[in-house]
Amino acid sequence: MISARPPLAALALLLAAAPAGANPSLTDDFNGMSQWLSHELAQGLAFNAGSTFDPPAEVKGYALQPDVSFGVGRMPLDKRDFPRLTVSALEERGGAGIFPNSVLFPNFSAHLRLGLPWRGDAYFRLANATTPPGYKLSGGMKAQVQTNSFGVGVRQHFFGEGDVPRLTVGAHYNHVRGRSRLKDKFRIASNGFSVDDDFLGDIDWNLNSFGLTTVVSGPVYENVTAFGGLGYNYCTGSVRTRLHLVSSTFLVQDIIGEGSSRPEQSQGRWIFGSSYDRPTWSLFSNAEVKAVGKGSYKAFIIQFGAALPALERLPHAAA
Repeated sequence: MISARPPLAALALLLAAAPAGANPSLTDDFNGMSQWLSHELAQGLAFNAGSTFDPPAEVKGYALQPDVSFGVGRMPLDKRDFPRLTVSALEERGGAGIFPNSVLFPNFSAHLRLGLPWRGDAYFRLANATTPPGYKLSGGMKAQVQTNSFGVGVRQHFFGEGDVPRLTVGAHYNHVRGRSRLKDKFRIASNGFSVDDDFLGDIDWNLNSFGLTTVVSGPVYENVTAFGGLGYNYCTGSVRTRLHLVSSTFLVQDIIGEGSSRPEQSQGRWIFGSSYDRPTWSLFSNAEVKAVGKGSYKAFIIQFGAALPALERLPHAAA
């Protein structure tokens, strides 16, 4: 999720001159950075968890329609809240600049939607992302990232006849659970002595999002529909971060920093996009921009997808 190459170089300079037991300030700084990182990622991951990527097309009477989508999102990291470091050398080597200004993350999800009576529908959502073996963030930093999510939701459509826009109201629940394991090597060298130490990072998240959306849609060109609306999400859960410098010499103690944070409970978003609609399938693109909460108008998700041809109606529905 983040590159740790800059802090490793700084820590090498610090620890080369630090005797065992003489770096409590560095431990404090590790704790502060872990806490800050947990807090920032909690807000971005919660915003991502609240996304549903629903085109407003209706599914008629008990038909099943799958859709798939892929996109990218942005999580900003607010450097203004970065902790004041007590080790001046670490501050001089970058401070808040150790970390990026934002984190980009991919989105891949699949829905299976079921048409309901009276112009309603329900869906089940599933998403999975796993980095390939040997994946590297940058330089020698290896990363193993695994995240899974599932969600359910219902929607109801109103109006939409003639020139009157369609109104779609939805209720959604998404659960996201994942982890990131970071590992790198760096060398400490001083007066002809050198040693390679391990830098390990563990980030774990477990989040829930309960959401309401209201979207207005209507035709703008032949087979092309535009839509826009807003959403509100109530978020729970936590993100935990552990940064660990594993010393390979008795001259320097291990350094461990830990932090955890919960996401802000209330988040709001703008939703807008368009779709190209055919009788049984459609192509769509949409974006969600954070409008309420930390990182407003800096966090966003852009998505592209296809609603596949609808499956046959359930047997009992045709009877």
